[in-house]
Amino acid sequence: MDEQQPDLLIRQAPRKKLAETVAQQILEAVRDLDPGTRLPPERELTQRLGVGRSTVREALNGLAMVGVVEIRHGQGVFVAERPATTQTPGEAAPTEITDELLEARRIVEPELARLAAERRTESDLAAMDDVLTQHRSHLEALEGPVIEASQFHLLVAEAARNQVLADVVRPFLRLAFERGPRLYQTTEGYAQWELDQHQRICDAIRSGEGDAARLRMLEHVTSMGPHYSAEPTADAG
Repeated sequence: MDEQQPDLLIRQAPRKKLAETVAQQILEAVRDLDPGTRLPPERELTQRLGVGRSTVREALNGLAMVGVVEIRHGQGVFVAERPATTQTPGEAAPTEITDELLEARRIVEPELARLAAERRTESDLAAMDDVLTQHRSHLEALEGPVIEASQFHLLVAEAARNQVLADVVRPFLRLAFERGPRLYQTTEGYAQWELDQHQRICDAIRSGEGDAARLRMLEHVTSMGPHYSAEPTADAG
């Protein structure tokens, strides 16, 4: 007589952490390439990286979202133009550039948060919740959530429904993505602090409190200053 098999609550292993690792590998590989350089096709990337095609596609989409690569449908994936303030690889970011970057973010991002609180949709909120959940899962796995950190700010910009302002802030977040991993390695508790800050901003946007969302984003960007001072090449969002 066959024994009854127990129902095991086993969920499919998430690919997100693998996609994050692949994204970091691709980022390092393209860092020294000239803008406009075409990347190998997906099939070749899957072979080189030893992962599935869906993982490579997810990683490339994440890199495209923060402006590291440009996906041209029917043509391929290309290295994107770098922001004007991006430094030569390995070169320390001058203090004045860091200060200017923070100043620019203080001007633009709080207003984007205010507009997002007024114009966000349920789909926008769901996307923010998903990114925050992914951020939290990286914390539990002791991994740096650099993609999610940048994506949260991009989602706020998109929820504001102002493409001009969203295009202005995108280069800032490209810099944050490129330099972010160092902060998670050198600053104890930074990733948790960042998650708490993003959650407060998201809560204000969800409640439709434009002034509160603006103020919380302003406080968040302003409070990055001491972290930059301690690690000037380690911008993060």
